[in-house]
Parts: sequence; C-alpha cells; structure tokens
Amino acid sequence: MGLAAVILALGFLGITFYYPLFTVIRDGISMGGGGILSPIITAARDPYFIHLLTFSVKEAILSTLLSLGIGLPGAFILARYEFPGRGLVQSLTVVPFVLPAITVALGFILFFGNNGTLNRLLMWALHLHHPPLQLLYSLTGIVLAHAFYNAPIVMRGVGAAWAGIDPAFHEAAASLGAGRWRRALGITAPLLAPAILSSSALVFIFTFLSFPIVLTLGGARYATIEVGIYTLIQTLGDIRLGTALIIIETGISLIFSYIYLKAEGRFAVRTQGERIGTRVTLFSRHAGVGIVLVYVYIAGSLILFLGPIGNIIIDSLRSGARFTIAWYTRLLALGYNPFLGTSPLGTIGTSLTVACMATALALPVGGLVAWLATKTRIPGRRVLETVFMAPLAVSSIAVGYAIIRGLSTPPLRVSGTIFAIGIAHAVLIYPLVARMLRPILEGVDPRLIDAARSLGASRGRVFFDVELPLISRGVLAAAVFAFAMSMGEMSATIMLMRPGLATVPIAVYSLVAARQFGPASAMASILIVVTGLSFIIIDRVGKEIKGT
Repeated sequence: MGLAAVILALGFLGITFYYPLFTVIRDGISMGGGGILSPIITAARDPYFIHLLTFSVKEAILSTLLSLGIGLPGAFILARYEFPGRGLVQSLTVVPFVLPAITVALGFILFFGNNGTLNRLLMWALHLHHPPLQLLYSLTGIVLAHAFYNAPIVMRGVGAAWAGIDPAFHEAAASLGAGRWRRALGITAPLLAPAILSSSALVFIFTFLSFPIVLTLGGARYATIEVGIYTLIQTLGDIRLGTALIIIETGISLIFSYIYLKAEGRFAVRTQGERIGTRVTLFSRHAGVGIVLVYVYIAGSLILFLGPIGNIIIDSLRSGARFTIAWYTRLLALGYNPFLGTSPLGTIGTSLTVACMATALALPVGGLVAWLATKTRIPGRRVLETVFMAPLAVSSIAVGYAIIRGLSTPPLRVSGTIFAIGIAHAVLIYPLVARMLRPILEGVDPRLIDAARSLGASRGRVFFDVELPLISRGVLAAAVFAFAMSMGEMSATIMLMRPGLATVPIAVYSLVAARQFGPASAMASILIVVTGLSFIIIDRVGKEIKGT
C-alpha cells in the first residue's frame, strides 16, 4: 500500500505541479537562447528587475522586522500573563493569518485610508482639516498590512516555545546570582532562538511572495516580483522576462524554505522540562510596573487587528449615513455586473464549486502525504516528503501561470476552465492539509494497528476499519480548512480566470478597483464569515480530539 500511495501522490503532483513548472522553466531557458543561467542573466540586465528585486527584499525584511516587533511582545504576554479572555485571544491570533489577503487590503483602505475611519476620528478629535495619517499606497502601508497578516505567526510560534520553557532553568541561574536581564539574555533568548528564526523565515517567505496586498495597496510604483510577474505576463505580454522572474523568485523562496525547515527541525531544542511556569495574573499586584506597557500594547493591537475587519462589516451594512442590507440583497442578483464579468450570485456559485473541487482533490492527496510521512518506512521518505511539500515554496502566481503553460494541450487541456482553478487551489492547499493531518496520524496508537494485523487484516483494511474512524474528526477539520482556504485564494485565480469564472476574492478586488466599497465589503464579509465559522469548527473539533 505504501508504494501505491507514493505512485498516486507523485502522479497527481507530477501532472499538476512539476510538469507545468518544468514547462515554464524550459520555456524560460529556451527564450533566453542560452544555458540554464540564461533567464537569470536576462533578468539581471533589466533595470526593472533590479528595482523589483530590491523592493521585494526590502519590504519583506521590513515586514518581517515589524511582525517580530508586534508578535514578540504578544508572545510574551500570552506566555507569562493570565487574564480574562486569554483563551479567546489566543484563538483569535490565528484569524488574521487565515483571512483572505484581499479582505485585509480592503479593511486597511476603509480603516487607515485618507478618508478612513481612523483618520476621520483623529481629524474630529484634533480639529484638523487634513488627514494626519497617510499610510496607504506606500511602503509603510504595505509593511503594516503584512505585519497585521503575519505577526500572529510569530505570536503563536514563539509564544508556544516561551510557555514551554522549564522554570527550573531560571531558578537555577537565579540561585547563582544571575539577574533578570542576565537570565533573559543567557537562557530565554537562546531557547527561543530556533522559534524566532523559524517564524522569521516563514514570515519572510509569505511577505516576499505576497500578491493581493501589494497589488491593492502598492500598485505599479511599489510593485514586488510577484506583482511584476503578473504585470509582465498578463498585461504587457513579456513572457521572457516574466518567466525569468518566476525562476529567480522560486529559487529565493526555496532558500528561505530550507532555512525554515532547518530551524523548525534540526536546530530546534527541547525547551519544556518537567514543569511549566505559572502565569502572573494581569490585574494582580505582582504584575509589576510594566503592566502599563502591556495595556498600551493590548490597546494598540485591538486597533490594528480589529479596526480593519470591523470596518468591513460595518461598511457592508451602511450606505451613506444610514444602515441597510441592500449590498447583501444585491449579492443574490442574477443580472450581469460589468465590474464582475458575471452576476454576483454566479460569482458566489463559482467560488463554492471551486472550493468543493479543491477540497475533494486536496484532502486525499494531503492525507496520502501525511500517511507516507508518519506510517511508512519507505527508503528516502524524507526526500519524498520534501518533494511533496514543494508547492509551499512556489508562489501562487507561478503555479497559476505554470498550469496555463503546462495544461493547455490535449489530453490535459484544462487551461481556461473552472477545472484549472480547482486544480491550482488543490496544489496550493494540500501541503497545508498534510501538515494538519500529520500530528493526528502520529497520535494513533500503533498497538491498535499491530493487533489488527496480527488478526490477519490487510494494511488497507486496517486503515479503513481502524485508523480512519479514529482520525475522522481530524479529517473533517482538514476538509473545512481546505474549503476555507480555497474560498479566499486569489493569486493563482487571477492568472487562470476567464470571463464568467470570477470568484469572490476576484470580485472583491474588481469592486475595490472600481471604488465600489459597499458591494466589496459585502462580498468580503462573506469570506470573513466563512473563514470564521470554519475555524470555529476546527477549534471545536481540535478540542474534542484532545479530549478523547
């Protein structure tokens, strides 16, 4: 069964990912008229590429640093303080990361824009005639939006490591006369270094490959490589330079993916000992004078994280100065909308169809990959796992364009159809499904499998009769996760869509571009609700799994 699973998974990945990506790389090399380095040489000679690369690296570094600046204090508070609603706050830290990026961009326009809620409040409070904060459509706005999106990664990753540090380390150092700062620098910092490095590498990858946020808040002036690829291929028709950028971007992201995997695995240290440190109650007299800074941080975080999302929901229920549900009723219209290229209801129907298709593909493939990683002893298993997880390191724009190039001829001619979008979503989502299912599979007691095998059951029957019932709740959570992620995917979709195939994220972007913020907010609110409900289900299923 192990070999059959490898063949099935490799077959899917080979047809939908590696062959199309190979086609793009092959075309890039042949267009350059030289060897394998010709795309790099071609791009290096182009001033536009130098600008794109410099800005992409700059904004990714700044976004990573700001994400660390916001996420590390939050990790410390969650690890060391106890306060009412702490569990809810910890659960909500994942929400910004899983929200569709286009909704984040819209929220920032409505809340931080020149005519946004925050500027209007400041102008009213300070009696100003001009907006005091001009953040959007600049590097500052892009970095701030990326920090909103990625600071929770730092908060959760580093917070878990921080909470797991055995207090015996600090107690031993204190008994030897080490002060608080000496303990922080000599004990806490080294123990947290792997988690910080891992989180930083992951944030850099996500911000370096970011597309909807940069496209919406940056435009042509603040374009990154990802936006440059889209512009060159879709708008300017410069396939040669666009393909060269895909190759170079993929190489850079693979390097940082390698750093992330190293930091997460080989460089990780075991921080948790026999005891877990007790948290200080936030409102107690033992909280210390730094409690004021904690309050300031919590207030600033509420503004940053809740302001944009809350503004979308409010704006979707408002027309001018009055509240209305008109924007939502228009979503049920069957008439053609020129901004969407189809009807609003048709857009929602396309998203639901694509999400179901992507889930149906991503769930079994992700399950196979997770099963291979945990339940088999095939030679080269680690190499195979790396091969299967490769889509995580390739940009969504590149995946979309690769499918256009690689799956456009018979018998695999799906380019330009709804199936192409579903396949692209599945390729992008299944590695995340595999990572989600892996710990669930690892939690299955191997003695149950051995007992069933000893009674003569085949490996396949053991899986369907023993393992699958035990992991069914985790599979349900993974399916909900895959559905929600597909509903919010925009980057590959914008490359693959054709008239009449717009999804909800594409509709939001089109409406924002047309300055139709009311309908855009209603569409975005649907994505927020789907995402929120999905992760409520996942959270409850996860608690039930832990409780059994």
